[in-house]
Amino acid sequence: MGPRRSHRKSRNGCPECKSRRLKCDERYPCANCVKHGIQCSFVAPVPSTRTASADLSVSTNSTSQSLPVQSGPPIHHSHVHLPGSLDAPTPNGSFVGGISGSGSSPPESETRLDLLNHLPDPRYEVSGYRQNWALDLELMHHFSTVTCNTLAIREDARHVWRVVMPMEGYSNEYILHGILSIAAVHKSYLSPMPAKKEKYSKASAYHLAAGLKVFRELIASPIDTAHWQTVFCFASMTTIHLCTVPLRQGGARWPDPIANTVELLSSVKGLQAIMRPFLPSLGRSHLAPLANAVWLESEMRIHSTSLSQHSLLPSDIWLQLGRLHQWIKTCPIRHLDGDGVAQDSDLHHRKDYEIAIRALENSTRQIELAGPHPEAGMIFLWAYPLSKQFYKALLAHCPAALVILAHCCVLLQSVDDRWYLKGLAHQLLQDIDRNINPAYRDWLTWPRHWILQP
Repeated sequence: MGPRRSHRKSRNGCPECKSRRLKCDERYPCANCVKHGIQCSFVAPVPSTRTASADLSVSTNSTSQSLPVQSGPPIHHSHVHLPGSLDAPTPNGSFVGGISGSGSSPPESETRLDLLNHLPDPRYEVSGYRQNWALDLELMHHFSTVTCNTLAIREDARHVWRVVMPMEGYSNEYILHGILSIAAVHKSYLSPMPAKKEKYSKASAYHLAAGLKVFRELIASPIDTAHWQTVFCFASMTTIHLCTVPLRQGGARWPDPIANTVELLSSVKGLQAIMRPFLPSLGRSHLAPLANAVWLESEMRIHSTSLSQHSLLPSDIWLQLGRLHQWIKTCPIRHLDGDGVAQDSDLHHRKDYEIAIRALENSTRQIELAGPHPEAGMIFLWAYPLSKQFYKALLAHCPAALVILAHCCVLLQSVDDRWYLKGLAHQLLQDIDRNINPAYRDWLTWPRHWILQP
C-alpha cells in the first residue's frame, strides 16, 4: 500500500462543514454548502497577530468617533458595553454584540403581562366554524412540504420546522394548532379564489385561538423547566402570526404600520425575555438551529469584505449609520413622562436612542454576514435591547425615534420576499413619512431611496 496522500490541515472552515465533519475549501460559499443547498457562513481569517477579542473589546470611551468611510463597521462599534442588563444572548449563553438595555430590566411578571396584552385574544371564536379533519390533513401536508421551507433559509433550521416541531406536537396539541394555523394563513395567501381565502382564514383563526388558549396559560406564570421547549416552539410560531396581521384581516395593508410594528417588536422582546433563562439550554437542544441561524457565533462577527459583496444591504449603509450616530448626539429629543406629556430629554433618555442605533448595527452585521440569504429573525434582534421608553416614543411619533425606525425599514426590505413580511418595509416607511415632523423629512431621503425607488 502506498503512502497516504498528504493534505493541509486547517481549523478555518465554515461552521456548517465543521458541524458535518466535512473538509471545507475555505471559500464563500464553500463547495459543500452549495452542494447541500444550505447557507454558508465562512469568514476568511484575519491576517493579524491581534486577537479578535482584543479588537472587539473597545469601550464606548474610544476617542475615535469619526464616520465610517468603508462598507464595513468601524471597530469601535463592534462591541459596545453600556450599563444595564444584556438582552441578546446566544444559544450557548454568551451575548451577541454586547448591547445593553438602559437601566435595569423590568420584572419578569411585568414583561409577562405586557406580552399577554400584545398577543391576539384567544377568546375570539370563528362564527360557524367546525373543525374539519380532512382540511387539517391538507394543512399539515402543506406545512410539511411547502410552508416549512419558507420560514427559514438554512436547511438545518428548515429541518426543525419540517420535522422537529410536528414531533413536538404529537404530545402537545397546542403546538399542532400553531402549525395548522400558519399553514392555513399561508394557503390563504397563496389562493387566488376569495371563497378559498375565507375558508383558510377561518381555519387559521380557529387553530390560532385554540393554540393561544393553552400558550397563555403556560406563560401566565414562570415557565416550568419541563415545558420550555414546547413554549419556545409556539413562541417562534407566534412571531410569524404577528407578522400576518394583514393576511388574517383579509387584505395586504397593515391597519396602522407604526403601531403594528411596535406591537410586533414588543412581543418579540417579551417572548425573548420570558425564554431567557432557558437560552443556554437551547444551544444544546434539537431546536438550536433556529437560534444558530440568527445569533451568529463570536468568531463569525469579524467583518469580511467578501461577505459584504454578497449582502442585500446598500453598500453605503455603514456610512449612513455613522451619520445617524453623530446626529443623535446633538439632535433635539423629546421623551414622554409618566403622564404621557412630552419633556425635554436628558442624558439618560438620549442613551435609549444611542442603544437603538447600536442594536440596528448589530442586526445589520448579522444580515451582512448572511450574504444573499438573510434570516428574518436577524431584523427582530433589534427589538431585544430597546427600552420601553423608546417604544413609547415610536407610538407618540417622536421624530428622532421615527428616523431610526425608518432606517430599520432598509433592513426589513432585505427580507421583503418572505410572504409574511411582504410590503411591510414600504408601508411602514410611508406611514413614517405621513406622521413625522416635516423638519425631519431630510433624514428619510436615504431610506426612501432604497425602498420607494421604482
